[in-house]
Amino acid sequence: MSEQRLTTIAEIALVASLGVSLILMFLMVTLLFRKTEEVERRIATRGKQLDSIRIIWGNGPIGRWMRISHVYVFFLFRHLPRIGPRIEARMGDENEALPLSLKLWVIVPFSVYAVSVVLFFFTGWYLEAYD
Repeated sequence: MSEQRLTTIAEIALVASLGVSLILMFLMVTLLFRKTEEVERRIATRGKQLDSIRIIWGNGPIGRWMRISHVYVFFLFRHLPRIGPRIEARMGDENEALPLSLKLWVIVPFSVYAVSVVLFFFTGWYLEAYD
């Protein structure tokens, strides 16, 4: 492939990843937040970190984003060897097993968002936008 063609592909990827990440962020904070609230309600044990984050950040757009990211981090970090159980114990508990479909409402959109953001910055680096 020629350099010009790679540059064109990178420019398209840059714009597409920016669009996808912004749309997903908006959707997660508005329409998909009901599912995140339900997951949070089930795993945020009284007196633990997820419960205090809900109280501290509230229900505004930034607060919702912080709550979404903390619930995602709960699911992501608890599977780490050695430190995962400590993180899970500090953040909250999954006393009743959550259905996989409910977990996926939090995990999939945020993961796609994270990949889009990484792709955005990587293509910006490739296009030498940071020089």
